[in-house]
Amino acid sequence: MQILLWSHAAAAGQPGEVGGQATPGPLILESEDLRKDFEILRRRGVTFKQSEPEDYPFGVRIEAVDPDGNRVPLRQQRKP
Repeated sequence: MQILLWSHAAAAGQPGEVGGQATPGPLILESEDLRKDFEILRRRGVTFKQSEPEDYPFGVRIEAVDPDGNRVPLRQQRKP
């Protein structure tokens, strides 16, 4: 899979103006083993907001930051 993000000024994930032609929606990447994928992505130079994935009641989560400042959440849902 390849994900392309349109290059623009750093927006830090802020939505576009109301009434515009498009409003960005959230992009969340799911993982079966987030801690393993986090290590792989970090070794490949991906920047993250936190130093390690965090545990939540729903599972595990961390946010990556793309070169334009957009936040891309990664998560792993807790198995029942």
